Amino acid sequence: MRKTIYLLLALLALTTSCSDKKNDFTLKGKISGLSSDTLLVYYQVPEYKLDTIFCKDGVFEYNMEPDTITMFSLIFNAEESMPIFAEKGQTVLLTGTTQEPEIQGQGDNQLMNEILALLRNTPERKIKHVVDSLMQANNQSFTNIYLFDKYYASAQEPDYKHMEKLVNSLSGNIKDSPYFMLLQPKLEDLSDNNKTQSIHSLIGKDRQGKDFKWGEIRDRYILLDFWASWNPQSVAEQDSLVSVIKALKKEKFQICSISLDLDKEAWLKASDRDTTQWKQICDFKGWNQPLVKGQNIQSLPSNLLLDKNKRIIARDIRGKELIDKVKELIQKDKEREKERQKKASKKKK
Repeated sequence: MRKTIYLLLALLALTTSCSDKKNDFTLKGKISGLSSDTLLVYYQVPEYKLDTIFCKDGVFEYNMEPDTITMFSLIFNAEESMPIFAEKGQTVLLTGTTQEPEIQGQGDNQLMNEILALLRNTPERKIKHVVDSLMQANNQSFTNIYLFDKYYASAQEPDYKHMEKLVNSLSGNIKDSPYFMLLQPKLEDLSDNNKTQSIHSLIGKDRQGKDFKWGEIRDRYILLDFWASWNPQSVAEQDSLVSVIKALKKEKFQICSISLDLDKEAWLKASDRDTTQWKQICDFKGWNQPLVKGQNIQSLPSNLLLDKNKRIIARDIRGKELIDKVKELIQKDKEREKERQKKASKKKK
């Protein structure tokens, strides 16, 4: 009897193993130009999460079992990203270079390869027109998440009304993905010119482990900077903010860097810039950080510039443009204060 039970268990294990293999998705790659032997895997559909792939001389293999179609991106050298669409039982081959990767696969992977090849040969001035045409022609494809995020959501000056129109042209299965479901309410608000949202609260711990006190920041222009130690591009953005602080050190200006880190030690090691004018904050909830979800932050680095009443006045503003904008606002404040004093002086006379 015992021998029969063991036999049944062994058979069940073998059956489960075979079944799992049939449901696996496999990504095989050989990419040249990598600056590291570790690739970051950023899942976007059906949920947000992170994973890593270890490779040797650019060669790697990655296996996972998707419940439904799963979209994730490989991050190359902190800047380049490659979207991959995983379906049960499929194998995809990724070759080429970090600048010009090639995908060999089926469905959305094949379509993505064709789209990338087309966009590489498209003049910059025509990119948006081609992207719009691609999204409308393939409105049932998950490639639209990549296209929309890269060419619209990450734009320096987003055209919210046009973005809303594009989203409305997509099929139901794409609009129901977590990416667009989070985005749609925000687009509706912004397309109605509701660009004076206020940030009423900011929850997190500072580097000393104390609760961050949002209410204590008053009468200052504030840059909310979203980043993470695992995202090299946003770490580089942190480095560039040093020059912003130096340029505005005598002004009423504050940076609050909000980390999407989950690992406290990694965050503390990478966030050694905690000063009076620059605060580092983390609640270790990653993409589930309330402000990140509330403002539909979909990529890193991202930022919000707030006025003295903590209302959003600009998004994803950087470098000289940021410095000039803050100086311009402060100069206008000074001019208004002079005018107020003149009027008060006249009344006294």
